[in-house]
Parts: sequence; structure tokens; C-alpha cells
Amino acid sequence: MDFEASLSVVVPVYNSEASLALLIERLEPVLTAHAPAFEAILVNDGSRDRRWEVISQLTHRYPWVRGISLMRNYGQHNALLCGIRAARNAVIVTLDDDLQTPSSSTSWPKGMTPCMARPRKSNTASGGTWHRG
Repeated sequence: MDFEASLSVVVPVYNSEASLALLIERLEPVLTAHAPAFEAILVNDGSRDRRWEVISQLTHRYPWVRGISLMRNYGQHNALLCGIRAARNAVIVTLDDDLQTPSSSTSWPKGMTPCMARPRKSNTASGGTWHRG
């Protein structure tokens, strides 16, 4: 599946410093092959390990990687929402940091379809409503 639009990958991270570099290394060839422009947003959800240090190193090594560090552990859903709101590209994909989802997946499992949505522009505090795009 090739994307005609730019792509943001949002990854909430929590206490798994050992897997991050490998995740980014695996993502790079897949994103390069399938999207004209892309970014990975790593959201540190109050990890107690060296996660932020690793994220900082990855942002220096890969210009397409961005890091966000939350003040404390707010939970996976809030970390995802933070990354989604910071995303710069038209298509947003979420991915866990545990390497359980193959980054080389280029098709959807039989019987499943993606749900694509993007926020509408709004002056509301919540950022607007969502619609299928």
C-alpha cells in the first residue's frame, strides 16, 4: 500500500528503551518506500528508564524523528492524543513501541479496513470535530 499523502507515525513510549532504536531502524525503509514525506513522533509517557535520552539521540540521528516528553505518566491514550495533535502530516498511523506489530506490514489483514479521519479546522478548545477523510 503506497500513500499519496504524507505520513505521521505516532508511538507512545513507556519503559522500553531497548526497543526504540530498532523500531526506528525498521520503520525507515518502510516509510521511505511508501510515503513521499513522513515523520515519527515518539511520545515519552513519563518513563522511568533512559527513554528520553534515547529519544533525544534518535532525533539527532534521524531528522524525521520528533520527540515529546510528558511530565508524568498520563497513560497510552493521552500519549497517543498528544502525538496525534502534534502530527504535521495528512495521514496518521499509531504504533506500539514493543515491536509486536511488524513494521514491514504493507497490507491490511483480510476483513479489516483502515479508518481514516482528519480533524476539521475549528476555534473550539478541543480542536474540532473528526470526519472520515
